[in-house]
Amino acid sequence: MPFVDYQLLSSKYSTEDMSENIQLLKEFDLFHCLLAGSPGRAGAVKKRVPNLPNDFLNWLEVCDGGLLFDTIMLTTKSHDAELDLDFYTYGNFFNAELRQSINISNDWFVFAIAIHDDVFFFDMEKQDGQVYQWDVEENTIYAYWDTFEDWLSDQIHEAIELIADQLLPFVAVKMEVIENE
Repeated sequence: MPFVDYQLLSSKYSTEDMSENIQLLKEFDLFHCLLAGSPGRAGAVKKRVPNLPNDFLNWLEVCDGGLLFDTIMLTTKSHDAELDLDFYTYGNFFNAELRQSINISNDWFVFAIAIHDDVFFFDMEKQDGQVYQWDVEENTIYAYWDTFEDWLSDQIHEAIELIADQLLPFVAVKMEVIENE
């Protein structure tokens, strides 16, 4: 199965906050499409971008991006043959023309895109482990989180509110997999 393995994800983290995050991801599984990761893919990203935060690297070993509710997490592969789905990759954001068109610094490692096109990134020059949000339209950083785990927790809780308000639908590919089992 190409989806994230919750048991493996739980084994990577010992913090109470991440344990809660993983439990919520499992509980709301039909609303996201997170792909299974691997140490090899995580190693390739780390080789290209040294000094990424450890909590993010742990995540990459188990989750290779996908759809985190209404946020696109970048992946190492542009197409998943088993799901027959295309994804945005980290490589897309190493493209100089794209970076210039949305005023992204070369020091930023973009790992996710909000539904309204803002990007989430680590500032590799600062190497502070914080996650920043770049407002593409306003050309400004307007939010940050101390860690990737904090960012993930906020994304999950915001999505749960959208689900409760019936504003976030099931992910169709998850429903298809369940129907075909």
